[in-house]
Amino acid sequence: MNTPEPPSSQAVPPQDDHHRLLLLSADWQTRALVLAELKERGYGVLALPGFRLGLKALLRGYVDPPLVFVDTKDDPELSPEAIRELRELLPHTPLLLLTGAFQQAEYRAVRDRVDAFLVRPIRVGEIVQAIERWMRRSREATEAPRPDSAGEEAAR
Repeated sequence: MNTPEPPSSQAVPPQDDHHRLLLLSADWQTRALVLAELKERGYGVLALPGFRLGLKALLRGYVDPPLVFVDTKDDPELSPEAIRELRELLPHTPLLLLTGAFQQAEYRAVRDRVDAFLVRPIRVGEIVQAIERWMRRSREATEAPRPDSAGEEAAR
């Protein structure tokens, strides 16, 4: 039985359960729609209803995400300070933040600590495109040959 290729231009590498995207959104509609799109494109995703549960999953080692998406809508546990703490916990993991138009000023202080600062209103497709763009960048960065190993290969 052949499995269809994901609709994106590049095939998504298989991911184990531990190495899944982490999608944190207290807003069930955003969580469900983004989760469905990402799964359809072949991504492994751990989608949780809020920041507190996501932090718990990270601290207990349930997930080692290649990317974290955080939605600020309707999440009473979330604050700019929580985003700072998440960045300290995952300094090299792409962190995408979605906030509402009226919350921009509140989260502006952490704008330089996130890799993408998305603002509502936004289409689900735009969120998924941002996630895929950062996943591609991360993959390219890990697959790029190190400058010192290229010289070693040439010497052989």
